[in-house]
Amino acid sequence: MTDAMDPNPSTLVFDIGKTNLKVLVMSKRGVVFEVVKTDNVSKAGPPYPHLDVAWAWAWLLEAVSILARSHRIDGIVTTTHGATAALVDDNDDLVLPVMDYEAEVPGDIGRKFESSIPSFDQTQTPDLPQGLNLGRQLFWQQCAFPEAFGRARKILTYPQYWGWRLAGVAAGEVTSLGCHTHLWQPGQGDFTALVDAQGWRALVPPVRAAFEPLGRLSSKVVHETGLPDDCTVYTGIHDSNANFALYLRGHRRPFSLVSTGTWIMVMSPRMPLDRLDPARDTMAIVDVNGNPVPTARYMGGRDFELLSRGKGAGTEFTESDLLRVLSRRSFIFPSLTPGGPFMGRRNSTAGPEPGTPAESAARATLYVALMTWASCRLMQTDGDMIIDGGFANNTWYCRLLASLAGHERTLVNLDSQGTAIGAGMLASWSLPESEWPLHLKEIEPFEHPELPPYAAAWESFLA
Repeated sequence: MTDAMDPNPSTLVFDIGKTNLKVLVMSKRGVVFEVVKTDNVSKAGPPYPHLDVAWAWAWLLEAVSILARSHRIDGIVTTTHGATAALVDDNDDLVLPVMDYEAEVPGDIGRKFESSIPSFDQTQTPDLPQGLNLGRQLFWQQCAFPEAFGRARKILTYPQYWGWRLAGVAAGEVTSLGCHTHLWQPGQGDFTALVDAQGWRALVPPVRAAFEPLGRLSSKVVHETGLPDDCTVYTGIHDSNANFALYLRGHRRPFSLVSTGTWIMVMSPRMPLDRLDPARDTMAIVDVNGNPVPTARYMGGRDFELLSRGKGAGTEFTESDLLRVLSRRSFIFPSLTPGGPFMGRRNSTAGPEPGTPAESAARATLYVALMTWASCRLMQTDGDMIIDGGFANNTWYCRLLASLAGHERTLVNLDSQGTAIGAGMLASWSLPESEWPLHLKEIEPFEHPELPPYAAAWESFLA
């Protein structure tokens, strides 16, 4: 231990998103001390688009070795995006690369898989494009690479893959197994018929709670990072559920959550499961306690990024810019990216094009707010609306959504690390609810007579 080392025990979080890799050090009560991040990397192939896990592992170890010099870390929790799994053999090697969920499944395999999908009332999962259903990825790998797949002895969902690399202990976990996979029955708490039909049940390790300790760090990781050998590795959690867990424990009133990042997830825990609509990309995911959570999602962060890259686009605007877009009826219509509440529609625009970069930014923000509003209506959101993640710092998005959705209170968590904090707090699961880190700010809705007719016109074009 150096003189500069913080003497208080800290938790390390691996936050592995589709866009970024982050390592955070936080206190046992959710205060973030330090963050290191970089862009995530995917490879085009062969044999299919896949995640560069070797590069990610090397980067993570290097980042940890630096952080371990100044923080006394005694716990590690991993949170990752969903729709991802690793196939591991008896020698603890990957039998196939970890597939990127944006890979396009070959048509013949996709059609064969579709004939094998259990009913929606069992899976609570729509049939999604690309590899967004984990079951479709596994089916593709099994059909196209039978020899390699036959060597697999473990199917590890992505947070648990990293936990296994850290501690050498394999586990299953419900928030990842139940994240639009076709593998899990959210309402029954068990695998689907697809898992048994394909012989996959025996490959999934025993299920553990996300907050359950897996074990101590492996001696190899201790040697490579300088972390203490008594550092505990926890099972880990799907990223949107890490977000949800923060409020599940720390917010005492009924709430609906808008979790924002590459994906915008609208979670409505009190909506009946029988009102889900697979044609609108609504589903049930599974929370940290194993309970189903009705959810709608679309790639709002990706949409906004695409719109902000365009010619003449920008990210900053004023109320005057917004009012010009509203009054001139300049619209963006879905969908820019696969999935979402208007699956199958192709992106279009209507009305005059924005005259300035600021107006382009206003129109892009309006579009993302309207898409979120459409998801909120589908999900019959109620209680307090809580906005978390990257868009929580976009004041106009929050004010527009507050006005459109019409909840009694709209609250934002201005700490953009909500997912990582929710994950890190799994190492402090035994703390009372009142001690969980939750500092929310109420948002003033943007009330203007031009907004309701604009929203109504946007909706009418989609009817």
